[in-house]
Amino acid sequence: MNASPGKIEIALFAVGLALAGLVLLALLWSGVGPYADMARANGADRTTFIDHTTGGHVEMELGPLVEEHRVWSTYVTGGTGDPPAPGRFYAADEISHMEDVRRVFDGAKLLIPAGFFVMAIRMQRARTRSAEAMLRLIRDGAVAAGIAVAAIGIVAAFAFEQAFLLFHQVFFPQGNFLFDPATSNLVRLYPDWYWQGITFRIGLSFIAVAAAVALAASIALRRARSTRLASA
Repeated sequence: MNASPGKIEIALFAVGLALAGLVLLALLWSGVGPYADMARANGADRTTFIDHTTGGHVEMELGPLVEEHRVWSTYVTGGTGDPPAPGRFYAADEISHMEDVRRVFDGAKLLIPAGFFVMAIRMQRARTRSAEAMLRLIRDGAVAAGIAVAAIGIVAAFAFEQAFLLFHQVFFPQGNFLFDPATSNLVRLYPDWYWQGITFRIGLSFIAVAAAVALAASIALRRARSTRLASA
């Protein structure tokens, strides 16, 4: 009756937790606050944009940069219907890529309810055996998800450029993500420090959430055992 959950059950729960958690955290960290914090941490309080209409240069301080990020972030996460128009700051290929980014986000957001659904089904099935079996599933699944994300993070830490390129090749096979840093304002708005920073913030915060879930389940499991033994 109190049998431990099987490896497949644990794996499915871990996948559900990872899908829902990582997408939610990606949405959370995409806001203007994290962008501003990462810019300050990297000493990136200004950069120079190219004005494509005149060929001149525009000095962009942190405030305007944050506003540019807000416009793009709101668009790709579905908060606005249309991207910025091509012209002064952004070329048509940059707009096209960000339209593809929005489509990826639209698809990713479906993984949130899908992940919770998978977790709910596994928990319900484990609960039919016992409350302790369900708590063990939550604990072990959260641990498995945290370890998997940590392993990916370690790989990314030592080979970030290769992992970043692989990600884009998988999700943007059309190849419209390679821009010339000498002419692309999108690259200037989102340099390497942004992608590295947001990736590791998402990863570390997920590991923290998984650890908290595992700890809470462990405490609840210990109390359930104590109650069962006391009533035996």
